[in-house]
Parts: sequence; structure tokens; C-alpha cells
Amino acid sequence: MTPMTNNSISNHSALEDFQLYVINLDRSQERWQRINAHLQNLGIVAQRVSAVDAAQYDSVFLSKHYSKNLNKESFFIGLKPAEIGCFLSHRKALSAFIADSKKKYAVILEDDVEFVSDPSQFVDQWCAVLNDNTPVMLKLFKRRGISGELVDRCDHSDIIRPRLVPLGTQAQILNRSAAQALLMAFEEFSMPVDVAYQHWWQHGVKVLVTVPNQINEISQIVGGTNIGGSAGLSFGFKAQRELRRSWFRLKLKLVSAWFYVKRSWG
Repeated sequence: MTPMTNNSISNHSALEDFQLYVINLDRSQERWQRINAHLQNLGIVAQRVSAVDAAQYDSVFLSKHYSKNLNKESFFIGLKPAEIGCFLSHRKALSAFIADSKKKYAVILEDDVEFVSDPSQFVDQWCAVLNDNTPVMLKLFKRRGISGELVDRCDHSDIIRPRLVPLGTQAQILNRSAAQALLMAFEEFSMPVDVAYQHWWQHGVKVLVTVPNQINEISQIVGGTNIGGSAGLSFGFKAQRELRRSWFRLKLKLVSAWFYVKRSWG
């Protein structure tokens, strides 16, 4: 499938500063057709980013940015090839934005989402928090409730700086400084991309979240996740993995809370 060549995000003049990307596997044509039709109905032109399909590459390629040694030090389990491919796909979108676009902001979507309503109504608020010389990322979706500092409020939504950044990379907007900072910080990575984004005190990007969600996740409608599950694993391995996962998440929550309070003091 050939990526679209029109780099304009939308027919809405309000969105002219935003470049929109959709990450999509070449073998998932129906997903691309669905989300592209959805965006076109909103007057939005998107650029397709051909996702890194782990099944098509050897371990040498997949280890170009993924560090097994760093993974052993900083995460509770080795990454699956699909998780590595997902991280590389998001790096690919960030790289395309820095190298090929003159826009101020990048909207990066995965292919299993849709906007709740016309996003042009949120543009003023997006710009209010993203138009900054410092790196800022705005996440448009979270699965659970969050708590934190209210950064901006308008008729349609609030923007929160959360105590714990929610998981998921379904939809986010970044300014150029954030894209550059993330590419630099994750020249080597050791954990899934959404977990890495939670470590804001390490990568230096201010991560904000919209409340309520501005996109819907529709992965079950379009066939589920492209990242493999737990089929074929023994009960003992699964139990041990869940214990390590729980301990990792507890530590992350405590460390995130500490840096959140420390930032408030500063």
C-alpha cells in the first residue's frame, strides 16, 4: 500500500498547523480503509505510516534500538517482537514528522481509533497547551480515570497533568520539541512504548491528558490488537510474570508520585 502524499492534515483552516499520521500494518488494509474513510468524513487528510511488522524482520533489525541488557535492568520481562515493532513504528512516525513536515504539531493515531466528534472544536485548546518552547505531549485517550493538576478547561474538555501517565498510545499530539526529545531519549529503549512514555522525568516531556476522551478505541470492532497475547504460556510462567508486573507497577506509581510532588515543590 502506498502512503498518501498530501501532507495537509485537514480542510479546516483551524487545523493547518497539525500534521496527522496513522500507523498501520501493510497487511491490515481494512483497518486503514476504515480509519481513512472516518477521517475523510471529517474533512481530514492523513498520512499513512507503514508500521514495522515484526514478523517481516530478523532479530538483528529488531535489536537496532531495543536493548536486551537495558531491558533486564529496567523492566520485568523481555519484549515480544510485536512490542518492539510497535515502538519502532512510533519512532518512525516521529522521525517522519521531524524530517518531512514543517507543521508545528504532529497528531499520531493508531489504526483502531476514531474521533468522538469533529476535532476542529478542540484545536484552540490543543494549541493553548502545546504552543510552548518546552516538550509537550497531549494524550487524547485513557482507559481509566486519572487524577492530577488541571492545566486547561474549556466548554468541551479539561486537560490534566496526571500523577501517573495512563498506558496506551492510541492517540497523542506532540509539539516539535517533544518529538525531538523522545527520539533522542529512546535511541535505545527497553520497555513498551506506552510504559516508556510514563517515565516523563527521564525523557523530559510534559505529558498531558484530555478528559473526557476525544477518541474512541475500536480495536474489538476491527479485529483486536496486533500484539500477541499469552497463548501457549504455562500457568507458572504467567503467575510469575503477573507478580513481577505488579511489583513493577507499584514501583512506577511510587516513583511517579515522588517526581510529581517534587515538581510541584520546585
